[in-house]
Amino acid sequence: MAKYILGIDLGGTKINTAVLDETDKIVGSARTKTEAQLGQDAVFERIAEISQEALSGAGVSASELLGIGIGSPGPLDPDTGYVIDSANLRFRNFPLAPKLADRFHCPVFLDNDVNVGAFGEYKAGAARGASVVLGMFIGTGIGGGIILSGEIYHGFSKNAGEVGHMVIKPGGPRCGCGARGCLEALASRTSMVRDLRKYVKHGHNTSLTKHAGRHLEEVTSGALKDAYLSNDKLVRKVVDRAARYVGLALGGLVNVMGPEVIVLGGGVIEALGDHMMARIQKGIRRVAFAHTLEQLRVVKARLGDDAGVIGAAMLAKEKLFFDFHAIPAAANAGAQGNGPAHRG
Repeated sequence: MAKYILGIDLGGTKINTAVLDETDKIVGSARTKTEAQLGQDAVFERIAEISQEALSGAGVSASELLGIGIGSPGPLDPDTGYVIDSANLRFRNFPLAPKLADRFHCPVFLDNDVNVGAFGEYKAGAARGASVVLGMFIGTGIGGGIILSGEIYHGFSKNAGEVGHMVIKPGGPRCGCGARGCLEALASRTSMVRDLRKYVKHGHNTSLTKHAGRHLEEVTSGALKDAYLSNDKLVRKVVDRAARYVGLALGGLVNVMGPEVIVLGGGVIEALGDHMMARIQKGIRRVAFAHTLEQLRVVKARLGDDAGVIGAAMLAKEKLFFDFHAIPAAANAGAQGNGPAHRG
């Protein structure tokens, strides 16, 4: 009898998968690199392959799946299961949930990757029990998720929460979305590496070049942490500046939505959160009204890399039993060209 849920967290750098049993315990997991440059069809096959690896590791067959939850960078349409576009993936009007439903023969639920990460922290992590939650996850890019009264808030557009694409510095660096000065272009790991490369090109020194060379394309959040702890002045300058931008952005969001809890996660926060949090909170205090800060908690995500897969699986489980909008197997008319039109 089917009793397992598969959670998938699709990111710009890696794909995490986990199989949860009826008690919400992870019984199998697997991960791989996204390799977004290969294109959407190749990435889909990587998703399917690593999902099967997680199932095999758990000793579970696809026929035992109740359903699948998947978080993906957006914009996307959770009702049709299409990824409309993505700054960090080469997906364009792609029927991700319908294709997964047909591959694994079970219902599939698609939502934004940071939405499901925030939902995971709300259900089982640092924001458990809160009524208004703002999640911000900082890694390859920057995404946000909003939880209101226990539910993911999608807004009229179905894509609310794109905090990474708030313009913080007009005329600033070009973002992957095409705009200039977005938070993502100022404070993501990608932006930090870009800035470091620019400084090195102009003659500045960093310990990172000893291992990564002068181009620095492969610098990880962990490498940034090591350099920061070794008192690398250039890395500290870049990381501290990114933290300041994050704090200023969050201060404005606190004024707008008045959250009870802000959860900060993602690879950059996992690696550097202890060193960034004080500057982030200082930035929040510079912008947010005093009365909005009285009971606000700003916390690091507790579930780590598992936030996305747990959140995706729990969202799928809730919708299977209490909601709707599953993308059923063999019902992917959108995959035949009837999906939503691209926004432009």
